[in-house]
Amino acid sequence: MTNKDSPEALAFLTVFNRLKGLVDDDPANIVPDAEKDESIRDLCADLFFTAHFADPPSARGPDTLTAPADPVFIRAWREYEADYAGPVFTAVFGDLSGLVGEDHRTLPDRRWDAADDDAREASSGIEQAMSFAQDNIEQEHRHSSFQEGFVEEVTEGLKAWDKLHSETRFDLRGIFRRRALIPFVLIPRSVAAKYGDKDRQSLLTNLQQAHDAFVFGVPHASIAMMRSIMEAVLRDHYRASGVNLKAMINDRRFSPPRTANKAALHRLRMLANSVLHLGDKRLSSGLPNLDEEGLEKEIVRLLFVLRALIEGAK
Repeated sequence: MTNKDSPEALAFLTVFNRLKGLVDDDPANIVPDAEKDESIRDLCADLFFTAHFADPPSARGPDTLTAPADPVFIRAWREYEADYAGPVFTAVFGDLSGLVGEDHRTLPDRRWDAADDDAREASSGIEQAMSFAQDNIEQEHRHSSFQEGFVEEVTEGLKAWDKLHSETRFDLRGIFRRRALIPFVLIPRSVAAKYGDKDRQSLLTNLQQAHDAFVFGVPHASIAMMRSIMEAVLRDHYRASGVNLKAMINDRRFSPPRTANKAALHRLRMLANSVLHLGDKRLSSGLPNLDEEGLEKEIVRLLFVLRALIEGAK
């Protein structure tokens, strides 16, 4: 889905570029133009559904990244997400803001709440399924309808489930929520091409494990790995130099992507210092003031920053 020559990506690029041309490359023109011209509205509908099938995360399994990805597709896809998806949706389906009420919270807060609501429903469904199994196993008059050994297997499974909860910090709701919040990363073809098979696998593995650590509730490990990945990307793909990470970020020759600006990169650096240098007030900043929910939201923000840094690399 990430190669611009794939049917889905090619269809998306074709329709997207056509719409951009008709609205003079200004997403602010989409809604008023669609109201006046039915053909533009139809094109918006075409783009909306074409984008759905070209969406890289829509076909993903456990992975939260893919490589190699064509830079033409990456730039177009991120531009669509950031600037065009909202107006296109409004042009097709109308303004739904009046139905849901005004919401003054920030986007990360709204995304977190939505993901948490979905996670609560998903985890509750699983818990209810376990309770249903328990209730049925306890009804001895039904045992004759089960295959031989079925009751024993289900009983052992329920015991194992209880053991998982009692002996670990397994948080099913949190896992569902954090997995939904992970931003999918498109590793540029030019970045992947600079590594041999072993090195490229290591790069992908480090990023995937940083994501997985966050998903499974190990935020400090995730932050530490994010810092390591940021340093490697700055050094190897932006040619930033300096005696330490702070100096590399401040390197005058380093020109970061707009959504991975130097202030955001320093924020990730300082948050990682809080993890890696506990007790050293000179290097610790930010982490002690964040509760569990606040830290989770901050990591999500910084994962988007790290994604922009990686996808913008040459």
